[in-house]
Amino acid sequence: MAEIESGEAQPNAEPQDQVEPQTQQEIKKTSKKKSDTFRMADESAAECLFDRLRQHQQRAPDATEVARAITARINSRLTSHDKHIRQTSLEKLWNKHSGALQMLVSILETSRDSATCTYITSILRETLCLKPGKGKRLSANNLMRQQCAEDFIAMKGTQAIVRKLLGILHDKRERHASSELLQQDLLWILAPLGSRDPKFAMKVRMLGCVRTMHLILKGHFTDNKIIFPLLVIMKQLAKNSVTTSVLIRDGVISTYERIMVSLGFIPTARLRLCLDAIDYFSKNKVCCMQIVKTGLSTVLLRVFDRWDRYEGRMRLKICAHILQTLQHLCNIKAGRRALCTKKHVQTLHRFCSHCPDEPEFDGLLARVCSVITLCLKHQALPVAAASPAMFNLNPILKGTNTLWPCQDEEDNVNSDSKTVNSDADDDGPEPDLDSIEEFPDFDLDESETKSETIPEDTEKVISKSGDSIQSAIWINPNERDIEDLKKYFIFFKEFGSYNKQVRLVKSRSNSRGSILEDFLISQANIKNMTSSLNLSLSTVLGANECDNLFGTSSSYQYYKVHESASSTSCSSLKIHKDISKYSPFSSVYCTISSKVKSVIPFVKVAYPDMTGGQSQNIPEPLNQMERTACRNKLLSCVDRAINPEAYMYEVIYDLDQLCSGSSDPNTPKSLSCESFYLCNNDEQEVAKMNTFSTRLSFESRFESGNLRKAIQVGPREYELILMPDVNSNKRHQWFYFEVRNMQQGRPYIFNIVNCEKSDSQFNFGMKPVMYSVKEAISGRQGWVRAGTDICYYRNSYHYAHQRNLNKCYLTVTFNIEFPHNNDVCYLAYHFPYTYSMMMARIWHWSLQMPAGAYLRAETLCYSLNNNEIPLVTISADDTPSNPIVEREIIFLTSRVHPGESNASWVMDGTLGYLLGDTPAAAALRAKYVFKIVPMLNVEGVINGCHRCGLTNEDLNRRWCKPSPVLHPSIYHTKGLIEYLVRVWKKPPLVYCDYHGHSRKKNVFFYGCAGAESWCSNDRMVQDEPVKYLMLPALMHRISAAFALGSCSFRVEKERESTARVTVWRHLRVTRSYTMEASFCGFDKGPFKGFHLNTQHLQNVGGDFCEALTSLNDAATNVDIQITKDLNGNIVEISINDQGENSEIGVDSEPGSAPDSVLKTDSDEDFD
Repeated sequence: MAEIESGEAQPNAEPQDQVEPQTQQEIKKTSKKKSDTFRMADESAAECLFDRLRQHQQRAPDATEVARAITARINSRLTSHDKHIRQTSLEKLWNKHSGALQMLVSILETSRDSATCTYITSILRETLCLKPGKGKRLSANNLMRQQCAEDFIAMKGTQAIVRKLLGILHDKRERHASSELLQQDLLWILAPLGSRDPKFAMKVRMLGCVRTMHLILKGHFTDNKIIFPLLVIMKQLAKNSVTTSVLIRDGVISTYERIMVSLGFIPTARLRLCLDAIDYFSKNKVCCMQIVKTGLSTVLLRVFDRWDRYEGRMRLKICAHILQTLQHLCNIKAGRRALCTKKHVQTLHRFCSHCPDEPEFDGLLARVCSVITLCLKHQALPVAAASPAMFNLNPILKGTNTLWPCQDEEDNVNSDSKTVNSDADDDGPEPDLDSIEEFPDFDLDESETKSETIPEDTEKVISKSGDSIQSAIWINPNERDIEDLKKYFIFFKEFGSYNKQVRLVKSRSNSRGSILEDFLISQANIKNMTSSLNLSLSTVLGANECDNLFGTSSSYQYYKVHESASSTSCSSLKIHKDISKYSPFSSVYCTISSKVKSVIPFVKVAYPDMTGGQSQNIPEPLNQMERTACRNKLLSCVDRAINPEAYMYEVIYDLDQLCSGSSDPNTPKSLSCESFYLCNNDEQEVAKMNTFSTRLSFESRFESGNLRKAIQVGPREYELILMPDVNSNKRHQWFYFEVRNMQQGRPYIFNIVNCEKSDSQFNFGMKPVMYSVKEAISGRQGWVRAGTDICYYRNSYHYAHQRNLNKCYLTVTFNIEFPHNNDVCYLAYHFPYTYSMMMARIWHWSLQMPAGAYLRAETLCYSLNNNEIPLVTISADDTPSNPIVEREIIFLTSRVHPGESNASWVMDGTLGYLLGDTPAAAALRAKYVFKIVPMLNVEGVINGCHRCGLTNEDLNRRWCKPSPVLHPSIYHTKGLIEYLVRVWKKPPLVYCDYHGHSRKKNVFFYGCAGAESWCSNDRMVQDEPVKYLMLPALMHRISAAFALGSCSFRVEKERESTARVTVWRHLRVTRSYTMEASFCGFDKGPFKGFHLNTQHLQNVGGDFCEALTSLNDAATNVDIQITKDLNGNIVEISINDQGENSEIGVDSEPGSAPDSVLKTDSDEDFD
């Protein structure tokens, strides 16, 4: 045979090769039959063996010899050299229905015979432990082992193995070779179970085996037979915070220090497992202290210093685990001190200098730079701790029992605890403020008023536990007094005279009297009314109106006259007073902007806003990140932190200094601009400028502007520092400023160095926007996306406030090549939409009303700085065939977060559609009455804030119980909706709050579904998905920008004080939504891969109106079924309409989830 198989004997094999094909086929058939016969016999033998095991288990467990013989036979089959025998036995064990594993575990737990237990553990090890190698058969077997491990866990096998291990260690009578072998097999079995069992650490802890595992590790860390499974088990225990604490108290860090020394620097799987476990342990600050004390941090840096000697994925994993541990060490002062030695910094900087230019090393480089910036000496921002944007609230609060400042809410801009579909920026609602509930009285002569306040009873503080929160939600929905709500009828003039409203409410409520009637009678004899608040509804009315309203019968005559003219447009906004209807838009804008009151005095009007602020309607692709450029900028940032003396630091623009020179710091920085007319001379200045300057000049003192300081650090490189929100030292994101004195064709680098969000769409395709005055003059007017080499990374500037002392700011950096010399350009985070632009647009629409339309713009209330907050009412004229009182009401709000200018552009599209001269718009006006508050946070918008207004509070966390003093826009907007619900007895059909989203792309909805609520009471109520799913489904059909797969209808505990949830829960409006529009662009649909522009946003507003047109008709006799994927994203909506079936499929490509990958802190963002 040897000769036949050798190469030399091939000629002797020729006669065999000439055998006829038919004979060869017969030989193959015979061989196959023998193989099948052998396999059948082997299967029968295996079946017989497992039957004997089953019969033994059913008998009394005293037949030790029988159990030993059966298990020995099974073990011999698993270790046989014949692969068919091994495979047959394994398949029997893997078969869940055979019950073989359960029988073996049962015998293992009850048997006292060491030989039997050893055989069983050997069988389980062969059955459950993965085998190294390649090949189809091996891969298939390993998949079966993984599935078998999950079945083994389900039958409580993990607990059985842990108990057996404890039994062996505690049994001092059996200390021989078989017990050591048994312990070895048990540890090898636990290793794969720990990786597959999500509750492994809890089970080990409940059985009291955590310290036992550490004891075994301390005694056997040099034992090559069991060190690997021990390290796997310890890694799983390190993932659990409770078991981590137990192990740290037991001295596990000292043990790992000795293991690291014994392993040396050889890149093995054991070293990787050690580093992985240390990474998990180091999330505990006590552990970080022990790592420093034991010198383990030095050992880690020695291993890291040899990174270039490692290869492949092992090098990446080892470096990643060490760097993550070093980042955790930087969270404590001792850790930073230990890493801040010259030798250690040089080790880290050496990696930066020699890091390979490959994509897989980019993450490591970012981590090394982060460690260097964290462990260096704290570098504060070169600005004063106190912002110049401070507003004195004491005069407003004087005479009231309202408290400010309240406990500062913790922003989630630096927390990663949010889910993907999370729709808020803050961790949760702040405690509600105690405030007066007395509604401001009507009196015009402020000099004669006397302060009268009725303090509200102090409410009991409700615990935030689950049960008490649920009770508070259902028992105490923070309803206002009916006597207070009555007064909102002055905003519903379209429903007729007072007498008519009384009759309508009376007939709808089917009661003897009306609360409106009672109110009018009670007010008839009141002549002089006083108020302590200047933010009331009384400021809406002029002197004559107040006399007519609260006099005798003349009040009815005035409103009857006004009602008869309802078919014409009416704007009672004071800011529109004395504006000629023939004035151009730019003149109107400047006039309005000059009347706006700001915290920091304005010096000009921004040219883009004065000319309409639209973007150029051209497709603009998303930015493709340049790795090399971003890497170079990151290294440059680190180099500036290490060698600051090598760079020039020259202050070019300092808003703090400009403000200190223009006002007295002891007085409130609130300026009335009525005596100073603001204008813009950019066109004239562009024509005059012909000189070249070595530095740019900046300006941000205009409406919605935000830039605090500009520092030149290189010939064409500038560090920019943004303003925080008013009365705050944080929330930096929105920017809007002017640049001039540039040179054409030369790249200027802008580094905005005090961003706070852990990640940004700037890392995923978003570009800032730029407006060129010279381009506009030449006919190419509009904002464009601009910038190259855009990236977002952590820098070396540390937070100034004590609570975030160990955190660093982040930088967004981009290069700009300006299109012209000596141009005037504006750069912004997103397309600006100012308060003055909104007011100018309302004025413009009021002059161009289509026939039969009804428009009324009035002042809902005044902001804290005495700026008007408008309320817009839109419908069609009242007719006998279509009475206005019978129409459904749609309530819309926008811009509660001032940095979300895209929300205002969507609202602009909605208002433009509703007031358009088209048949569709006329039909929509005839169908509904629209109540719209287009800008809730006017102070934040005016003063260039990102999240808050003048009170340093997120107004979208104040809807549960707003203060009439501190949150007038929220207080009165909620009052309008509550009036409709509780007094007018006709809740809005739809409530929608427009927002912007900084983490996701496309446009989408957040809604409210009881079935997806955190509150168990909500889940018990029968849900009607057709009510809240129909509008998103219609939007998906109509709007190309809408992404149904990104919608979410979860009601989360921390969102209870948002507008969406408050209106849904407390005011019972089923269709309560937040509509989110991305700052960036699209990752699905026809616009995939392109930026959003203002036309897209305005079209979304119009598409929303079209969806409303079909809402009522589509919502009858409709059954909706929703299909979601494993991540909870909507995949498909099936609509059954009176027997007709239609499906709305959702693009399931990746991208609906947030792009964020730099999970270092967190993001917002959303309601």
